[in-house]
Amino acid sequence: MGLTVLIAAVILPGPEAPAGFDDQSNGAVSDSIHQADREKFDAVEGVADGLGPLYNAQSCRECHQNPTSGGPSQVTELRVGHLGPDGAFRNASIAIARGKVVIAGRTLVNDRAICPNAAFPDSEIQERVPDAETIRALRASLNLLGDGFVEAVSDQTLIDLARRQRRTTRGRIHGQALRVPVVEAPGTTAVGRFGWKDQHASLLSFSGDAYLNEMGITNRLFRDEVTAI
Repeated sequence: MGLTVLIAAVILPGPEAPAGFDDQSNGAVSDSIHQADREKFDAVEGVADGLGPLYNAQSCRECHQNPTSGGPSQVTELRVGHLGPDGAFRNASIAIARGKVVIAGRTLVNDRAICPNAAFPDSEIQERVPDAETIRALRASLNLLGDGFVEAVSDQTLIDLARRQRRTTRGRIHGQALRVPVVEAPGTTAVGRFGWKDQHASLLSFSGDAYLNEMGITNRLFRDEVTAI
């Protein structure tokens, strides 16, 4: 009489991922590195650092700070535009500096302004929405916590998720994985995952964009000022 022994493999669950808004590292790096990075994120920029002339905030934390640094917030920014004769959306054109300068080709309307060269009072280069820009929307600041993990997800995984959602919901969820330029790698594209419209594929691209458009600070990825005032 034979004896059969069945051995069942027991798979133990892995450790729970660190969570909570406690301003501590999630374990990917040491707490000291995390705190040093947070200090840079919280740093307040001034004119000497390139602030302005059009900007929304003086630090990353100003817009991403609830309930802790890097989180979302109640802070919103204004986007505007209008419909062209063909019914398609058109970016806004906003005159500043007594009409001498027109900010065109963007939807963002910055909340603040400063004129370091004193050519105009700060109040005269402040953007004001013309009546012609009839499409207006407020967008809340996004949560940045965990974005490093999002960046590590492969393009193919995101593409597969979009296809699976479309298939399993019979088209009710019909997302599209968009390939966008990677600013720091000219000629390269990847699946977008950062920003309200998934317009950036890397955190470096996203951060360079934010420095220019949210703080008015040019950088090696975004070298051109919004206005030369």
